[in-house]
Amino acid sequence: MRRAASRWFSALVLLLMLPGCLGNSIIDDPDSVKRLGEEPQKRIVIWHTYSDEETLLFEKEILPAFEAEHPGILIESVRQTHNQEYHAALLARASAGKTPDIIRMDYTWIPVFAQRGLLHPIETMPMFEEVSEQLRGKMLDTNRYGDHVYGLPLNVTTKAAVYNMRLLEKLQVLKPPASFAELAALAEDNGYSLGMSGIELWNSLPYFFAAGGQLADEAFTRTEGYFNSERSIAAMEELLRMFREGVLNPQLLETGADLWREVYLSQRFLMMDEGPWYYSILLNSAGVDVNLLERTKPAPFPSGGEYRSIIGGENLVMTKSARNKPEAWIFMSWMTRKDTQLKLMEAGLIPVNTEAFDEGKASDLPVNRYLAPYMEGIQDAFYRPSIPQWNEIEKLYDTAMEDLFIRGKDVKATLDETARKMDALLGSS
Repeated sequence: MRRAASRWFSALVLLLMLPGCLGNSIIDDPDSVKRLGEEPQKRIVIWHTYSDEETLLFEKEILPAFEAEHPGILIESVRQTHNQEYHAALLARASAGKTPDIIRMDYTWIPVFAQRGLLHPIETMPMFEEVSEQLRGKMLDTNRYGDHVYGLPLNVTTKAAVYNMRLLEKLQVLKPPASFAELAALAEDNGYSLGMSGIELWNSLPYFFAAGGQLADEAFTRTEGYFNSERSIAAMEELLRMFREGVLNPQLLETGADLWREVYLSQRFLMMDEGPWYYSILLNSAGVDVNLLERTKPAPFPSGGEYRSIIGGENLVMTKSARNKPEAWIFMSWMTRKDTQLKLMEAGLIPVNTEAFDEGKASDLPVNRYLAPYMEGIQDAFYRPSIPQWNEIEKLYDTAMEDLFIRGKDVKATLDETARKMDALLGSS
């Protein structure tokens, strides 16, 4: 018995010593070595800003479908809040090499991240040409910076006019006005208001364009002679007049105004503008006790200038510090496939895959009850330029709008000064 206990004790000591010996292994990364019974699996982390409805579809249907096709790749989904704080935090993390592998990113952010060397170029990835040929040209171009392509477009959107159907019926208007001038006259003559939701660029630029305003030349290299042109001065003065007279959202500078409800509940707002998420969210909300598709009617934003509205959208980018770049590329390209894009469309996300766009637009998907006008409006909406200075340009625009709508400054002097500041930014690269 003593001999048996001695042998057992010696074996135990040997086992206790083994971890220390293994600590001196010549293998640099023991965790990467395939062990008996294990299958190799690469983990890809993606950060995104999907809404509740979009996240549910993404995590419960899209990701399981991908992992079923690619059992060697595990996707970890991390939802973030889309705002400027997120933009700043993401830049800081990227600079420190602490980013996820893939980011679903607003397309206007890409030039800043690319300029700082924080993204991985993808044009040399396998099948890049074949993948990119399937995608909408302008959205693909938003991924280009310098000599490289840094991402793939994932979805595109725009804002549409959302009309109060009860007021249209009361006015016996069977079809929403095609021009902004006609819409403005309809509202003014009948004591109604148009629901511009804010003076910031995303909210006000469609109205500025519709009133005849300009922002810059086509290549966005110069704003002098455009943002402060006679047309732009007249457009801004018209918007200010409409605001003072209550035709343009009297609650514009107030907090807490709920245009989403006003446009289907009140007898005041003839129209507001919003993205397709207005319907994708409210149609799934228990708090809406009316038939939203009967009480409101979406239509392309009324034209009056060079552009109808403004383009939004997100791209998928691969970070410079991504650990498993081949697997990250497999997932990125899979997300742009026709069948994947059509599945994402079920949550109201407009496809960038051209076949999915055409097929989806002609399909009987439930989202087409409201999505078709948005898809039509994309054709002649304004793409914010892919330049590193865009965020600063947008801030200058917002400051100008505050000077005009809040501080009451002179229109011509304000637009002249802002154009000079914008061009100073565009001249510094």
